[in-house]
Amino acid sequence: MLRKNVRPICARYALAVTLLLGGRARAQDGAGPPVADGSPPESVLFEALPVVEAATLHAQTLQEAPASVTVISAADIRTYGFRTLGEALASVRGFYMTYDRSYRYAGLRGFSLPGDYNTRFLVMLNGHYLTENIYGANNFFGQDFGLDMDLVERIEIVRGPSSALYGSNGIFATINIVTKSPVEARRLRASAETDSFGENKVQLSSGMSLGRGANVLVSASAFNGGGQSLYFPEFDRAATHFGQAVDVDGERGYHVFANLIWHNWSVTGYLGSREKLIPTGWYGTLFNDRGNKILDARGFFEAAYSRDLSAKCKLRWRIYYDQYRYRARYDYSLGDAIQDYRDLGAGDWVGTQLAYDLAVPHVGVLTVGGELNADLRALQQYYAVSPARLDVLSANHPDLSYGLFAQQQWRISPAWNAYLGARFDDSKNRQHFVSPRVALVYQASTSSSYKILFGRAFRNPNAYEMFYGDGANQVANPALRPENAVTLEAAAERRLSRHLTGVATVYHYQLRDLIAASTNAAGWIQYQNIDSAKTNGVEAELNGRFRQGMEATASIALQRATEAQYHSRLPDSPGCVGKIRGAFPLLKNKLQVAAALQYLSPRETVSSAQVPSYWLTDVTVTTRNLGRDFDLQFGVRNLLNQTYDDPAGSGLTQDVIRQDGRSLFVKLVWRTNE
Repeated sequence: MLRKNVRPICARYALAVTLLLGGRARAQDGAGPPVADGSPPESVLFEALPVVEAATLHAQTLQEAPASVTVISAADIRTYGFRTLGEALASVRGFYMTYDRSYRYAGLRGFSLPGDYNTRFLVMLNGHYLTENIYGANNFFGQDFGLDMDLVERIEIVRGPSSALYGSNGIFATINIVTKSPVEARRLRASAETDSFGENKVQLSSGMSLGRGANVLVSASAFNGGGQSLYFPEFDRAATHFGQAVDVDGERGYHVFANLIWHNWSVTGYLGSREKLIPTGWYGTLFNDRGNKILDARGFFEAAYSRDLSAKCKLRWRIYYDQYRYRARYDYSLGDAIQDYRDLGAGDWVGTQLAYDLAVPHVGVLTVGGELNADLRALQQYYAVSPARLDVLSANHPDLSYGLFAQQQWRISPAWNAYLGARFDDSKNRQHFVSPRVALVYQASTSSSYKILFGRAFRNPNAYEMFYGDGANQVANPALRPENAVTLEAAAERRLSRHLTGVATVYHYQLRDLIAASTNAAGWIQYQNIDSAKTNGVEAELNGRFRQGMEATASIALQRATEAQYHSRLPDSPGCVGKIRGAFPLLKNKLQVAAALQYLSPRETVSSAQVPSYWLTDVTVTTRNLGRDFDLQFGVRNLLNQTYDDPAGSGLTQDVIRQDGRSLFVKLVWRTNE
């Protein structure tokens, strides 16, 4: 019954969005030119939006970029009170988030397999890959993302495959977080925040000039929260505390970031750590036990050099050291004692990247480059600590990989541009792969752009899938092949009126050799290339920027992601994702009020049960220069206290995980008056 109602609900939602924004835009069309009251300038499509670099490795407007791109600005982050990267992505067309009380997972275009640790997205920080070398994961959507959102200048979200430029993982989207420049940073800034679930966080940052053209930004923060007490009906019996998980949902950690700019050099240091208690009794561990926990620590040090060699040539080079640490503890019942097992992942690697842009006369920009990465360590260990030391697994298989790429922009005419690109990747432990990309962009006028996009992307199997074998339950598979996806997409972007812009896309993905855990003839778990899938869909978005600083955005995504053999819908795959958000100033622009509404249609669990649809409403109020030195922000999440669940991943007794009810947060910001 719920499934039958999905399309009518989405259709009514789309109609309401169109009438709401369209009617508002027509009411404003008769207004005169903007005045100095915070109103946006009347200009061509996308002019008020920042440029994007992740789509082609050099700066372009959103209209020119050969992809469907969304940019979240620093102003958006502040206005809507985005406290984590996951909250910011949840506001974007087509994206949805899932939480299993250990990590937050991003879904896009109907694809978010439970237990997949965000391996089909590429997340970058100022162009630096955040993918680690043990699990090939991008689990950086909560406080495990080691950068505070106050430091973000913009988030570039490039939909579609990016393997032609970046290699592995960029199948569904590439997300590049661009930080604020040290030149623009306050000399001193401090913030403190707390919420009704017990999460407390403090941050201190400073930007200063060191003289001789050098500027530095340094920031550090710490967070600690007790989390909620939760109820799990699957454990509702006397032996397991009647399903009550009390004080076992907390997390704590820190973020450190530093960036030094000097002439053509940018030196960056990044380090973040989060320890999370696990309340779900995962993998058969003791329920309601504070010993079950995970720790993720991610860091890198990078020196990047960029220089315009001439008016037509630009060189970009970076060299870096990266590290990743994962530690997990599992407490099992052993009579009257506790059997304490540990997981360890320790990754260290170095690498370098080089890219060169050349403006070819009468043709366009040619971009060529390459990268080299060498693992120093890719260690996985599984062992018991008590009641006696027992070493179960110790595997270390460092990889050596490289990639070469080229992309040519071809100006066919003033209105037509083509992009032809390809990349070759190979490594010691994995098979080689060729990733082509073709894009055709037609700029019919200053207010409209049309794009046809084709690409082939891949995801390399990670070290865990290839080499983890504990001798009891799981066996390694070094012969795993890369997953691959062939994609086709068409997009139209148009200014519909002086205040309203629209975007529409239609896409098709064909995914092959998907890596999934299966049980072999001996009853052991092994990762194999056994699955294929496809996803088709259409997305539409309206953006309105009106007088007096008012704004509104509405989007809808209709999609169907199915597995190949029986054409059944994939788990955690909604058929409809809808969003509306808006903001308006009060008290002569001293106060900004923002509200957001999200809809997610029913989804299936791993066991083919159905999770009902839900609506979420958020409200955020932010002051602007309330005092000379400080501002205040107040927010309510899940305002209507909606009860809803997410499908659970592997290793959990639960089929669904109950999500957060209504919560409140308050944030105080102090900064030097400059």
